[in-house]
Amino acid sequence: MRTQPVIAWVTVFGTAMSIFLILIMLTMQMLYIMPISPENHRDRMLYGVYFHFESTDPDNGSSGSGELSLLRARQLYQDLEGVEEVSFQDKEPEHKNVKGPSGETFEVYNRRTDDGFWRVFDFDLMEGRYYTPEEIEAGTRVAVVSESTARRLFGSEPAIGGRILLNHNYYDVIGVVGDVSRLATWSFGDVYTPINTRKDDSSIWSVNMGDISAAMLVKEGVSFESVRDEVKSRYAMVDTELAADNMRTVYHNAPFDQETTTGGLRGSNYTPDMSDSHMMHAIIYAVLLLVPAINLSSMLHSRLRRRISDIGVRRAFGCTRSRIIRDIIAENLIVTIAGGIIGLVAGVLFSMFWDGMYTTDYNESIRPTLGMLLNWRIILGAFGACFILNLISAAVPAWQAARVNPVTAINASK
Repeated sequence: MRTQPVIAWVTVFGTAMSIFLILIMLTMQMLYIMPISPENHRDRMLYGVYFHFESTDPDNGSSGSGELSLLRARQLYQDLEGVEEVSFQDKEPEHKNVKGPSGETFEVYNRRTDDGFWRVFDFDLMEGRYYTPEEIEAGTRVAVVSESTARRLFGSEPAIGGRILLNHNYYDVIGVVGDVSRLATWSFGDVYTPINTRKDDSSIWSVNMGDISAAMLVKEGVSFESVRDEVKSRYAMVDTELAADNMRTVYHNAPFDQETTTGGLRGSNYTPDMSDSHMMHAIIYAVLLLVPAINLSSMLHSRLRRRISDIGVRRAFGCTRSRIIRDIIAENLIVTIAGGIIGLVAGVLFSMFWDGMYTTDYNESIRPTLGMLLNWRIILGAFGACFILNLISAAVPAWQAARVNPVTAINASK
């Protein structure tokens, strides 16, 4: 850096830009699949999202697909042997107006859940309690609210025992939980209320379709495939029931893991395939590594040509070729890590403060916290990219420098 500052600093900032772009890509990919409170067990989570059925009559092309009714969700996903806990809930929270004793009316996200929701996800219960199965079956209007929502609704007054108006219905607040990031797509909400277990419509559409999804916490050591095999056998049982109406189910390899639900579901009548997504990510990462590596390799080659006589002297005094290669790679690694740190800091700040990076279905911006961004997976990925970038950019110039004849190298400076 002292002898060739311009090339060295260009190398540092070129590395920083590469790591910055890789970090942004990695962060956008990882924040939706790595553990985030209260979704602390995403690696053990499976989701039953949709249901699809069609006619068995070749002259009748009717079919239906969408989110499940509570009846079908329970038939397919309740009491599975490989599942520790299951929750039946809204896939997406709904926008509603809420008003409390403070007198302020504002919009909140309302997610309807059952009692298993509080066992599947690791919420921080600040005060009060969760609603019970008896309250859900009885249709009792009770609610659990987030901490920030409780402050807006009740101010400095106690929230527990208070009453709120959610759209056109009054609910009694029985619990307050810690705020949840919108990046926790399956558990986020401002107000949580019990699901409706009472439906009188017995039409084939109502029996099969609804607005319910299932979130399952798989037991330790149980494979996802074994759970899917069990669910597939449940589909066969539903087929027997639907046969009376000349209908059959269409199985789409449900339930789905966290990565598939965030990046592979394109519709309720589609079997997700993550291979295309994985290939696309691999190509993007390869481009972000190879293009800078080629440029950095050219600059390193230029630096080494100016030091060729020094390398020749070291070779003349017995330094082995492998030692020359190791030293050049190690020296380049220091420069690469310096650029990587700059790129890491820039990427974290960019992710925290640029509103357009993460958005919801309502085009609302999300800002991840510093704790989310400093996750060991993201940091390890960034420095892993530094190491790979160093090897790609330094390997060929180092090998060429080590093979130079010592006499030719010493005379090159004359």
